[in-house]
Amino acid sequence: MKASKSSYTNFKPRLRRKILLWAVILTPIIIAAILLDYIWTTSSRLDAHSSHQIITPIPFEEMNDEREYNASDVVPLADSRFLFCDNNSKDALFELDLGKDGWKKGPLIKRPLQGLGRKEIDDIEAMTIAEEKGRRFIFVASSLSLKNSKKGKSPKVRRSGLLRVTVNPDNSLSAENIPGFRDWFVQNAPAIAAAADLPTDEGGLNVEGLAWDQERHALLFGLRTPLSDGCPLIIPVLVNDLGGPWTTDNLKMLPPIRLTLDAEGAPQGIRSIEYVASFHAFLIVLGKAISGEKAPFELYEWKGGRHDKLHQLDVSFAKKMKPEGLTSGTVAGRPVLLFVDDRGGYQVLWLDKARL
Repeated sequence: MKASKSSYTNFKPRLRRKILLWAVILTPIIIAAILLDYIWTTSSRLDAHSSHQIITPIPFEEMNDEREYNASDVVPLADSRFLFCDNNSKDALFELDLGKDGWKKGPLIKRPLQGLGRKEIDDIEAMTIAEEKGRRFIFVASSLSLKNSKKGKSPKVRRSGLLRVTVNPDNSLSAENIPGFRDWFVQNAPAIAAAADLPTDEGGLNVEGLAWDQERHALLFGLRTPLSDGCPLIIPVLVNDLGGPWTTDNLKMLPPIRLTLDAEGAPQGIRSIEYVASFHAFLIVLGKAISGEKAPFELYEWKGGRHDKLHQLDVSFAKKMKPEGLTSGTVAGRPVLLFVDDRGGYQVLWLDKARL
């Protein structure tokens, strides 16, 4: 049966109306889809090139007797094994073992410092590790600061020292302290002599970083205070023989290094320093120099030269984190930076994923 001419005529306007109606309905949807695709693509591209990292600590979920662990610095022992110091523990270090996911594996292991008296050193703040002639040594420094006294009394010098620690085949630790190290340090470093008799909150001597510099064959003492014209200060101490007699005769003071820092705001001192081979540079954590000041913790790269400027890395730390220790190592064979938190925690930054 053939359709009449009038039915075709009536059909065309209805078709046009339907097409227009669908166009009205679909056009905004298509436009929205295009915009969403553009936004998603752009945002993905930005994410792919974004390097910013926010470090948030994982709590140890353990107590050091009745106190939180005040983790002040850390060194690598082996793959997935690290050793940190607690400034409230005078005669032991603590082993932190990590699983392949970067989370703590098992409880912390207390490693007593054999050969060291409980009252021989106080306020352990900094650690580093060095290897030479097939031997490995861990060096541990106290803050060398004065101990706050009650009102009306003068501050007293803390029991201070520089420890040389060896790891025995059974994983136990043996330690030696240098007699009279603080006196030698102050007498041979005129840049900090005036600060030696001041409390830390008045700019007094306060060591919080320690790194091994193979090129200088020296231990680099990173100072929280004093500062030098508002900039952080490093005191290098040459070690003639890492395995030689552990006395001041085995040491030589080198000229101090003033780090160039362009940042404005409250003064910042060194809170941790360590050489990281994959960066071919030292990584340095800076934080407020004086208690009560407001200055963020920040991560910097320093190539090691006397005139090399600090370069800030695109990393920030969670508001309540106090990253007072950092080191490099591996976890399940993967390269990492490990940060320890003075408020009782740690965090891993996977270097095969991070773009710093």
